[in-house]
Amino acid sequence: MTLPSTTPDNAWDERNAVSIRRYESASDIDHAATEAYEFVVPARSGGPLDITALYIPKASKTLIVSFHGSLQRSKFTLPRFEWRKSLAPLDAAQLFVADSSLHLNNSMALAWYIGNSEQDFSSDVADLIKDIAAAAGYERILLTGSSGGGFASLAISRQIAGSAAVCFSPQTRVGDYAKSVVKTFYNTAFPDMPSYKEAEKTYRSRFNLRHLYSSTPDTNFVRYVQNTRDTNHYNKHYAPFAKARGIDPLLGGFDSSGRIELVPQSLQEGHQPPSRGRFRDHILAAHARFFGADLGSSGV
Repeated sequence: MTLPSTTPDNAWDERNAVSIRRYESASDIDHAATEAYEFVVPARSGGPLDITALYIPKASKTLIVSFHGSLQRSKFTLPRFEWRKSLAPLDAAQLFVADSSLHLNNSMALAWYIGNSEQDFSSDVADLIKDIAAAAGYERILLTGSSGGGFASLAISRQIAGSAAVCFSPQTRVGDYAKSVVKTFYNTAFPDMPSYKEAEKTYRSRFNLRHLYSSTPDTNFVRYVQNTRDTNHYNKHYAPFAKARGIDPLLGGFDSSGRIELVPQSLQEGHQPPSRGRFRDHILAAHARFFGADLGSSGV
């Protein structure tokens, strides 16, 4: 299937107040644009899901990539670009990627940028990010998101050597999330699988980040911020990830590689995104620590 967001050469996204461009390949992307714009481009793999993103080019060595979390489909329309206002003050190029997997089912709230049985969408997004960074000269790539967007940042950063993921209370295994959401996802994206168990067994590295991070080399960096008052995500997602990395979940800190940092913090009750200021502060801290350079901010 080709995404419904396929557009003519000249179109306008009223909701995000940007023009929309349709490209034939990543090599056509405009890195000299002086204003933000949205683009739709085929995935390098040739899979059925196109990639839709909002891009703000900038003369900077840093590219920040943002991913969104769960969407209430009756409230939000696709494509969804999250954290745009929060990232606006930062002196970096910015790319906001929508999860095209959600086009597979109008009632699907979350798909973790996984794609489906025909396409590893997260790998296609990783390829696009690498293409953009190479073409525009971005030397530092920082990926970020909260909840399902945090899952995506962890999964995709793992495929980009030298990149950093800054995630907030993410899921680390699809099967440990809300059963109804998980069932809708795998029934839609992997209809040939008789059960979730079989789907994860077949596509384990795409569904289970604890497995992904234990079975692949540590070539990226991670700052994993967990709200300790979000007991569900703390117990089901954060603590198992921490233990798999040999870190005390209560204390946090770095693992033996010196690349994975866990930051437990007591914030608001339940599963909520971080405040705008806290979100930026962690990105600035991670950028300084992992890339050895301060990232300018207007302080807004």
